[in-house]
Amino acid sequence: MEIRRLDLRRHDETDAWYRALREASSADRVAPVVVEREALLTSLRSNDGNPNYDRRAYGVWCGTRCVGAALLVLPRHDNTLAEIGIDVPPHARRRGVGRAMFDRLRDVARQEGRTVLATEVDAAGIGPHTLAAAPGGRFALACGFSPKHTELRLVLDVPVPEMRLRALEETAAKRATEYHVVGWTGPPPPGVLEPFAHLHTLMDADVPTGELSREPVVHDAERVLRGQERLVEQGYGLVTTLIRDQDDSPVGYTTMFVMGGENREVLQDDTFVLRSRRGRGLGMRAKLSNLRLLSEHYPHVRHVHTWTAEDNDAMRAVNQRLGFRPVETVYQLERAVDRSA
Repeated sequence: MEIRRLDLRRHDETDAWYRALREASSADRVAPVVVEREALLTSLRSNDGNPNYDRRAYGVWCGTRCVGAALLVLPRHDNTLAEIGIDVPPHARRRGVGRAMFDRLRDVARQEGRTVLATEVDAAGIGPHTLAAAPGGRFALACGFSPKHTELRLVLDVPVPEMRLRALEETAAKRATEYHVVGWTGPPPPGVLEPFAHLHTLMDADVPTGELSREPVVHDAERVLRGQERLVEQGYGLVTTLIRDQDDSPVGYTTMFVMGGENREVLQDDTFVLRSRRGRGLGMRAKLSNLRLLSEHYPHVRHVHTWTAEDNDAMRAVNQRLGFRPVETVYQLERAVDRSA
């Protein structure tokens, strides 16, 4: 068994590595969402130009067979954290592959001066006992990780029935007549970039994170624009709705990422409304507008996936009225990096 950094120049090696990652990420899950091959490899190949993250891929090899895939993500603006993802296909589990990868990633994180390891586990079902019941959960707990935050992954079948959309739109419009929406696809237009970035900063400070040891990020226009441009380069479609008040000031937004290729899956990213403007149905109005844009520009898609904190009652209620159904519990876990050699 050999662990080595992925050679992104070799198609045979990247193909085998991605197959292992996809097989492992899809196992034991309901309606799994797995990052698309070219999006992931494009991100890794352009790593030096990534202003936010240093992403490194590793594989475990038995001869020419890849029996495990791993990602180490080092945030460039937070020198304490290292995020790790370890994927072992079912046929290669219980052979020490995962533990060997964990030891390697932990050692690299230590060498880079990181003090906290973070990871995520997708566990089928909803409830308090799903972490220990999931293979990935048992492995993370055995490696010394502790759960710090929990979210639910929900799925919406699209297109949403027209009758339901119209009823929700009528209700939302009556609650906030002084607000209007503007939408776009792709990166944000120059006229909204500065306030759009400011809303991202407020969103980052506001989103529920449980006991995670993460500091809110300050987003400027350049950071937001470059991040969205990178997503487009990786093959994602971006669909965004911005909410404005009677003075044309932005007060909220929502964004979706459409996965590339033949994929029919859509990832719901941020939905945010200023605290002073909540209780007016603006989150619902933004999401409805974005679903209209999605249907217009990407009629082939079939599912929208969203992640919502268990204690975010307001957003969970919005998602329920739209028709989202819960399919998984997502655990975010952390552990300290051992400082000993």
